[in-house]
Parts: sequence; C-alpha cells; structure tokens
Amino acid sequence: MKSNPLLLLLETATSVCSIALADGDRILSMRTSTEEREHASMLTIYIQEVMEESGKDLSQLDAVVVSKGPGSYTGLRIGVATAKGICFSLDKPLIAIDTPLAMAYEYLHQQKNEFSTNSYLIPVIDARRMEVYGAAINMEMEYNQPIRAEVLHEESFIGDPEAIYYVFGDAAEKCKAVYESQSLVKVDTEYKHSAFGLLYPGLKAWNDQAFENISVFEPYYLKEFVAKVKATKTKTE
Repeated sequence: MKSNPLLLLLETATSVCSIALADGDRILSMRTSTEEREHASMLTIYIQEVMEESGKDLSQLDAVVVSKGPGSYTGLRIGVATAKGICFSLDKPLIAIDTPLAMAYEYLHQQKNEFSTNSYLIPVIDARRMEVYGAAINMEMEYNQPIRAEVLHEESFIGDPEAIYYVFGDAAEKCKAVYESQSLVKVDTEYKHSAFGLLYPGLKAWNDQAFENISVFEPYYLKEFVAKVKATKTKTE
C-alpha cells in the first residue's frame, strides 16, 4: 500500500464548497468558497484548478475522498456524484468520511491550545430552524454521542456533566443562547470548515483500505429531502 497517496478531497456537505489535492499529509493546492449555492457551478472548476496548480493529472490520483454527510441534500448529492464519476471513469477507490468527523479533525488542527482528555468536540451542521445535525467526539476521534438530527436544547449532545465541550460549525451561532447556562460548554463561532478536514481521516481509511462500493454508495442524508412547494391561489366559482 502506497504510504503517500495522492488524494483528491471533496467537501460539499455544508454551505462550503472546498476542494483540495494532497500528497500524503501535505496539501498541494486548495480552493474554498463560502458563497451559498455555488457547489454545482464551482466544483468541477475547483477540481481542474487544484490539479493544474499542482501539476498533476486526474489519472495520477490514488483515491478520491468525499465528505458523506449529513448536511445539505443538494451539496451532498453533487459532491458524491462527482466523486463517484471520477472513480468510475478512472477505476480509482472511493473513500467516504463522516462530515462531523472531518470537522472535528479540522477543528483540532485550527486550535493551538491543548485539550484535556476530558474534552469533547461537538460539530454542528445547520438544519431547519433550531435543528442541527451533530455528534460528540472524544480526543481519540471516537463518537461519544452518535450522529443525529436534534432540535437544540441545553442538554443536546452532552453526556458527562463534568466534561468540557467545544461546539463549532455553521450552526454554532444559534447554539450560543441554548448553551449559555452551561459553563463547561464553549461555543466557537469562528471555526472555518474546508476540505482539509478530510485529510487525516482519509489517510487512515487509505491505510486501512476502507473503500466504498461505488456501485451502491449513497450520501448519508440522515433525513428525507423535503422539497418546498410554493402555494398557489385558485379561483373559486
């Protein structure tokens, strides 16, 4: 098994559209947009740009790593379809990473302070109204509270009342008021998500040969997609 694989990282599960190319644990090139609804228009452009900037060709890839959700239905559908298309056409393995886990890895990378062993990370992804997709993850990058959709309340994703919890993600802003009575819950609204979060779990999956069956793999939507139907007025006789 190649120790320094060339990995294409695709993050489209949230409002962020981010693409990176990594040689082992080194990011060669990355593009990130925080503009909403740009996944469809920018994804293939960003892929082309990171490959050209790195002087690499898609045929040289060892695997494609995609963020599998939960998150935005449209973003997940676009990202996974693109990843599967590349893997099918070039006969490359597909690696899929839980989006909350990718967020946890990136959060640890962005923070310069040391975390105690009795600390947990709570990545939160915005859903409707006061609902989020979230989980609680320990310092060994294992789930303490499983991924789920939850309407926020002050005990959401909290297990050990004496532990310290760090809440972050694109739903962090609406978590502030919910957790304000919890002195050991720290809500960070400055976290920036990108494809970098897929790097280390992607490398671990590569070393473990934890590849997806491309034919049947689907994103982890967690909830059914609900289309918004615009109401129309009808004339009465």
